[in-house]
Amino acid sequence: MSQVTTDEVSGSVQAEPEVRRTYHVRHPRLVAAVTSRATALQTRTAPPNRVPGAVATLARLRHAAGKPVGAVADVWEDTVGLVPPELTGRGDEPNTFEQAAHHAMTLFALHRQGATAIAHRNDVPFGHALIRLARARSSDGTEAESVRRRFDALLTSTTPDEAARHLRGIVTLLKSEDIALDYGLLAGDLVDLWTPGRADAVRLRWARDYRRDRTAAPAGSTASDANAAADNTGAPKADE
Repeated sequence: MSQVTTDEVSGSVQAEPEVRRTYHVRHPRLVAAVTSRATALQTRTAPPNRVPGAVATLARLRHAAGKPVGAVADVWEDTVGLVPPELTGRGDEPNTFEQAAHHAMTLFALHRQGATAIAHRNDVPFGHALIRLARARSSDGTEAESVRRRFDALLTSTTPDEAARHLRGIVTLLKSEDIALDYGLLAGDLVDLWTPGRADAVRLRWARDYRRDRTAAPAGSTASDANAAADNTGAPKADE
């Protein structure tokens, strides 16, 4: 059964179709924290009621993109500060949860820059967003080889820094095509990607999502069009 929701940017009421869960969301507390913060920043930086403090927060997060986790003190609250206390690191180096929160939020800020109205959209996994990007940038609406090469490079990355570098390139392309994704889900995926013994599972999940979405919007579509396709294909929702 469909339920009525309010769009986080426009405030308009719209019907949200029931979705098909394709996998259980791992690390739900981190996913929820990143989702909540990204949604709040997106809402508070949308015209016509842009909040100066929120705009400044996005600017600081963009400045921290590509920098070591914890190196930029004025983004701690919006990155490592989102990690639940029991999941924070105890040593001198950031743990996977802190790395995931930092990179998810700084990537979101890069995506949200400029005229992009919606960078974060609930229930749009990374793989679904990526296949829409590949089709949007192809000449015939099938799959752009340049996007597939970036995806392959991400899948074979061996360190968080290398993966984050590839992700920044992909997010820049998503922004250029006005395609949103769920940054909470991405944070949860990054924890697994950088956890020994879990990396292959998240790579497989991304690859399945990439191939599963067969109703991606064509080139030239807007974020609303692309995300309508996500709703129709049944993008997964986080478990309560």
